[in-house]
Amino acid sequence: MLQINQMFSVQLSLGEQTWESEGSSIKKAQQAVASKALTESTLPKPVQKPPKSNVNNNPGSITPTVELNGLAMKRGEPAIYRPLDPKPFPNYRANYNFRGMYNQR
Repeated sequence: MLQINQMFSVQLSLGEQTWESEGSSIKKAQQAVASKALTESTLPKPVQKPPKSNVNNNPGSITPTVELNGLAMKRGEPAIYRPLDPKPFPNYRANYNFRGMYNQR
């Protein structure tokens, strides 16, 4: 069976800054670019509030995408994720032999 490892590219724009990243799914690509934006952004970080004493509070469960979207909302700016055109695979030949599909049971 021929399996293609498709990579997804996304671009994140926040204010005047732009980041790009890739991942094996759109969600992974968005999380990667959000993580990159959190570390590289020159925008001021909001003041950290003291943690609430909630039994279900698990800060490790927040993904970088959710954290970045929260920061953007606090600033009143949208975090815009745009899928980029897929990169062509070099030396890829499509297999148009569908006869094997009819012989499977």
